Amino acid sequence: MPAATLPSSLPLELALLTSTPLPPSPLSSLQSHLTALSAGDYLTILTSPLAASLLRPTSLSSLPTNDLVANYKSHLKTAIATSSSHRLELLILGIASLQAYLQTTSTGPPLPLKEVELLPQSISSDKAVKALKDALVRELSVDGEAAYHLLPYPVVFTLAKEVLTSSVLLGRDDADAEGLVTAKWWRIRVNFAHQRILREVSSSLHDDIYSDLAELEKLIFPDGGDDDNGGSTGAAAAAGFSAKVTSDLKARYLVERSTIHSFYGYDAKVRKDLEAAAAVTGLQYAITGRLGKRTKFQVDDISQLVVLAKSTEEYEGGAAPKTISYVQDGEPKKEEPEPTVGDDKKVMPTQFDLNDDTLLEAISFTPVTAEILEAAALPPSLSALDPSSQPTLQPIDSIILLHLAESIKNTNPADGLTREQMSPYAERVLQHSTNWSIHTMGLLVRSRLEAYRSRTVERSLLQLQVVVDQIVAATASEDNTADVSTFLPKPKEDESASVSERLEFAFPLGLPTRWGVEAELAARWVDMGGLRTAVGIYERLGMWAEVALCWAAVEKEEKAVGVVRRMLFEGELPRADDDIEPDIGGDEDLDEEIIITDDDEIEPVERDPPPPEAPRLWCILGELEKNPDHFRKAWEVSGRRYARAQRSLGVYHLRKKEYSEAIAAYKLALKSNPLNGPAWFQCGCAMLEVADWDGAVEAFMRVIGIDDTDAEGWSNLATALLRRGKVKVVEGEKNTIILDDEEGEEEEGVAGKSEEELVNEGKIQALMALKKAVGLKNTNWQMWENVLVIAASLRPPNWGDMQMALRRIIEIRGQKEGETCLDVELLEMLVKNVVTNYEKEELGRPGLVRMVVDLVDTKVVPLITGDERLWRIVGKLAVWRGKWSSVIEASEKMFRVVNGRYEVRTDKKSWDQLVEATEEIVDIYRKYGGMERSEGLGAGSGAVVMKDWKFKARSLVRNVLAKGRKAGWEDEDRATWGKLEKLSEELK
Repeated sequence: MPAATLPSSLPLELALLTSTPLPPSPLSSLQSHLTALSAGDYLTILTSPLAASLLRPTSLSSLPTNDLVANYKSHLKTAIATSSSHRLELLILGIASLQAYLQTTSTGPPLPLKEVELLPQSISSDKAVKALKDALVRELSVDGEAAYHLLPYPVVFTLAKEVLTSSVLLGRDDADAEGLVTAKWWRIRVNFAHQRILREVSSSLHDDIYSDLAELEKLIFPDGGDDDNGGSTGAAAAAGFSAKVTSDLKARYLVERSTIHSFYGYDAKVRKDLEAAAAVTGLQYAITGRLGKRTKFQVDDISQLVVLAKSTEEYEGGAAPKTISYVQDGEPKKEEPEPTVGDDKKVMPTQFDLNDDTLLEAISFTPVTAEILEAAALPPSLSALDPSSQPTLQPIDSIILLHLAESIKNTNPADGLTREQMSPYAERVLQHSTNWSIHTMGLLVRSRLEAYRSRTVERSLLQLQVVVDQIVAATASEDNTADVSTFLPKPKEDESASVSERLEFAFPLGLPTRWGVEAELAARWVDMGGLRTAVGIYERLGMWAEVALCWAAVEKEEKAVGVVRRMLFEGELPRADDDIEPDIGGDEDLDEEIIITDDDEIEPVERDPPPPEAPRLWCILGELEKNPDHFRKAWEVSGRRYARAQRSLGVYHLRKKEYSEAIAAYKLALKSNPLNGPAWFQCGCAMLEVADWDGAVEAFMRVIGIDDTDAEGWSNLATALLRRGKVKVVEGEKNTIILDDEEGEEEEGVAGKSEEELVNEGKIQALMALKKAVGLKNTNWQMWENVLVIAASLRPPNWGDMQMALRRIIEIRGQKEGETCLDVELLEMLVKNVVTNYEKEELGRPGLVRMVVDLVDTKVVPLITGDERLWRIVGKLAVWRGKWSSVIEASEKMFRVVNGRYEVRTDKKSWDQLVEATEEIVDIYRKYGGMERSEGLGAGSGAVVMKDWKFKARSLVRNVLAKGRKAGWEDEDRATWGKLEKLSEELK
């Protein structure tokens, strides 16, 4: 029998569904479903007999309504596991369900389907349908994190989740190992979609996603993975799949993985994957400067940031030609290109013009000249590009640029410089629109960037409002589409992009959900001062916690408490100034008027069942009322799974300095969600306070394991390692290791070493951790001071790190604090090592000696004002270098510092120091004054350093004697006075 064939328009990752031949043609539904899937006709698949057999099993019809709702999901699981349909049919159904869910939550257009049409006839009443939807949404909670309670089409998403995570798709047993290879990819996608409807990160979903990513990587990049592909996929299936993998598929995988990395905060991995994807597609890009004008009244061209980018092949399916802006005779002009007949023009979301009286709509760049090409340090293919008219990028390359902009934001401070660096990436993507969803994401990115400038904030808000309107209108169900109001007129059906185009790059882009974009708009209104508008949006979304936080942000805590309490308690009375009546739905008696007499007191009663976000609401109430019992209540309401409840309790105990209780709370929170870096950090800090060094080391190791760019985490890890003392030796296990910056290799084990050696190893590990910290936060002088102290405490000391730490401390603190920023004892220790263990010839070679001498000459000497010890150090180094004039000069400055102190007249200790300094400088005069000059203009001429040294020494001793006689030291301190008189006699 002839085999079924795949439609040519099927996307690549769908076309490679299996490495084995498709089933024969009698499987008639398969061919029609593949065609429907490629055309975006998910309604046909969701209403097929296969979908009906899963969503409306006959075994449910005899059950009462209550039992039916309670058992619906378990019956769905059983129906999938026992289905006699071909696995490919099941996979297509799961894909169609997931795509339909994305259509209803992120892209649109409206899905022409009501969920009641998918359910058994016994679930037909509005009450039964709502009960089933609420139950399915509650079932989507993972690790104590609740799903968005107004999730649209939960039946469709549940179907997608159950089908795509079923083991049926990957082979039922060992004899049936030739499963559907790309099923894992779709399992990753549905799990990530599930993660995004939760408020916080779920460790269970995180582990499932990254486990599948690792296995999928072996299939897509077989040369870089293990030979054993593992799982039920099978070696033959993997080999067959790998033979079909193209560069486009590899790029999609890398970009999708970067989206997941970005969500979980793995910023270094994001950049690595994006660069790998650009290498796979052949994208050439560079951010550089080009002369141009940004304002309408600008006369001279100045350098403007621009992203020059070029795909391997220019994209041929671009949008309709866009309006070109330029400046002529100081006036902005627009040139409308003539439309060509037969152009396949793509419809794009509405883009607002800036309409500013000063700023141009787009930068007007100076035409590229030969001089610019010669000066550009770029590849010829990029330097020759005209910034105003660059070639159209391939869609996947545009997505790479958008994600690069986001990676800049995630790895740099949130300031104007970062936004200025991100903006050219978004503008480059918007210059030539190639896809509806890509253009929408580009508008979102640009809107976020423009929200911080006074001249662009208006367009930013309006553009975000338009994007929200189009998404809300596009994702509204068919029965209420007419009720959705929009800022601009709704586009006609023939003016809107197709389902296939909207969803084609939904996964690489990581499109936000409808309620996520609306919540972002509400937050923007809060920033703009439009609190009432923001509260209205949050009310419509059912986000009552955000409503309460809005009131708390404007110091209306009573209003915030009232909102939260009305959500949690049935008998909670409205306040006189409250005008918000939450409608959580499902209970007809919630809005009934409460009649109270003077003799009656109504005790608030908790709602049963509690509202969907009850644990979060209890936490917010606890923070508003500063009541830890509310955090404990949130923990119990969530079934002891809601990690934030214990984190909030931990913060409460930390503020009270109840460290043991805080540690216990954080341990419970981290058991539920071990991916929360700040919780590990705070738990580690509490462990440091109670001297639990091993626990603190483990906690901070987890911090840097989650985010290896956390400088404070590395620094505190160093503190914990240092306080712990010796390295902990565990028999049969590898010891705690930290990678060295320079070698990049792990240390050898420490078993078998002496107690002193183990302590030293612990200090070495602490020093390595600190070096990681200062590498990430190079301007923190406290961290550099810790580097200095630990490096000096090693046996032998790490002289190179000591020198670098002293240098950085001076550079950071020296200008404001002067010589007080220096640790004089450790500087003296460093200089003593040089003069004791090295020959002067080392000055001619790069290394420690040259760096120490440069440190003293260029950094230390300019700081010295009132510390004679520093001049002694300078003189000691000058003696070693054979610079006799510098020795005398340093000694004279040392003496002036001591002699100029007022305390020598009244303080015995200061007087003794002056006498000691006098003896010291006389000895220096006597020893080096008659030496031949070794520096300066007189070097090598035979001239002595100071031929009148005896006269200067005698005069100096007389002055000290006169000062001491006037202060009365002649009679009070005869022993010291005798030293000066003897010294004076010797100089006659």
